[in-house]
Amino acid sequence: MKEIVLVGASSSTCQNFMQTYKNNYNFTCLSRNTNYSDINDFDILDANKYLNVEKQIDGLVYFPGSINLRQFSSLKTENFIEDFNINVLGLITALKFYQKKFNKGASVVVFSTVAAKLGMPFHASVSTVKSAVTGLAKSLAAEWSPNIRVNCISPSIFKSEMSKRILSSERMVEKISNNHPLKRHGETNDISSLINFLLSDDSSWMTGQDLSVDGGMSTLKL
Repeated sequence: MKEIVLVGASSSTCQNFMQTYKNNYNFTCLSRNTNYSDINDFDILDANKYLNVEKQIDGLVYFPGSINLRQFSSLKTENFIEDFNINVLGLITALKFYQKKFNKGASVVVFSTVAAKLGMPFHASVSTVKSAVTGLAKSLAAEWSPNIRVNCISPSIFKSEMSKRILSSERMVEKISNNHPLKRHGETNDISSLINFLLSDDSSWMTGQDLSVDGGMSTLKL
């Protein structure tokens, strides 16, 4: 079976992915939450806290992210730095640590957002750092081709631990659902099924792609 490193393994999406596809892969799990991690005291920004794996790696998925929705005037520079550290610098640290362990044909999956494609109010920090993720993914896809594939998933809001504050009431769920052409918010299985596709050999002719899973929001106006 393929050997997959999951960074941010405590996330709702990662847990759904692991449960659904546990028979397809062998997982190495990294999380600051020790209940979901193969090591203690993990820190995405500290290369000394990463786990040295013995086997070669067939894939890596980077889950850590943030939803920092505020008016630009209320955002401090420190907020941008914190979001950058979580979304971009942590990803860079993970990829630098494991790059030499990737098998030929390995697949890297990272996450951006619909807000990096579609201008949305109160998303200044989110769209800034996720645009950087998209740019990094495309650059590395070119640099590491043909040996390592790198693809990006750009979702709209979906039900997860991170989004529960936003989807906290039936009124908000209805409002957000109606903003999407498909008239619903996303579910974790909408994302985990795409992760599986990108890690599998079924996507072996795909790299450098930024795939929207957003209920049509980024491309359709109804």
